[in-house]
Amino acid sequence: MRTMRSAGETEVSAAPTLCVAGLAFCRGGEMVFDAVDFTADAGQVLQIHGANGSGKTTLLRVLAGLLRPFHGTIRWQGVDTRKDALAWRRALAYVGHANAVSRDLTVVENLRFAARLGAAVSCDTSDAHSEHRALGRLGLAACENRLAGALSQGQQRRIAIARLLLEPKPLWLLDEPAAALDAESSRLIAACIGEHVERGGIVVMTTHLPLDTAPSATRDFSFERSESCLA
Repeated sequence: MRTMRSAGETEVSAAPTLCVAGLAFCRGGEMVFDAVDFTADAGQVLQIHGANGSGKTTLLRVLAGLLRPFHGTIRWQGVDTRKDALAWRRALAYVGHANAVSRDLTVVENLRFAARLGAAVSCDTSDAHSEHRALGRLGLAACENRLAGALSQGQQRRIAIARLLLEPKPLWLLDEPAAALDAESSRLIAACIGEHVERGGIVVMTTHLPLDTAPSATRDFSFERSESCLA
């Protein structure tokens, strides 16, 4: 069994915006994680810590709807997400290990392409002003017309985060958002996360190295291994 335990957890409201209860995932006949329970309310960051292979990435993919859980429930605003999958997709934005950035498009073209994909679900669109503002927030304004393939991995990661700023998604699911980034890139991403929660957003993220993201609003969880599950 894998469980999540909070370090210095503070009391949350009786009806949390996001509620995960008894969540489990099975792969190849083996339980990857089981009995995962946590809640998150508006204006909170959950930083999930754990060793490689503990199931952190799989957990985020289950939350994002990319994998089907073995059992358990995910409730958003009190509603089981399986009963209103469209509302759930409209509520969340997911950034995985891969940046999902096209190397053959310019930086701003990557944002526009992502915005059009998001519009199919959320009916929201971006404009040139919001695109420039998002890129400026991540320190990318000067290279918005450069091919993404010519940029560093850190800059491409910032493109992935800039996409989140174009859509008013209340929940961000981020898998190691600052992995292998320099201090400046990490600072910019942490600032965007902090501003998101200050506006009432929620961030659930995995990380090996904690980011300085709104300390008073941040809750840390340990995703523990179990000998009975896959390593």
